[in-house]
Amino acid sequence: MPQLTIERLSLRLSGLSEGDSRHLARLIGEGLAEAPGISGDRKAMQIGINASAGSSVQELSDQIVAELVRQLARSV
Repeated sequence: MPQLTIERLSLRLSGLSEGDSRHLARLIGEGLAEAPGISGDRKAMQIGINASAGSSVQELSDQIVAELVRQLARSV
């Protein structure tokens, strides 16, 4: 079974409260856990997401997870 371990997740966010930021980090972890068959051996990854004004925390999480999965798929 493929495995992915995340030792540290750093987010630079503007416009989100601390509570929303924690919720976002939790949603990202859950989204990655549910992603089918992802694995990878990357020391670090950096992505940039431009969220639309008024995007929900869930929509932002979905964008981040999709981009992380896309990059991990490229590294296999």
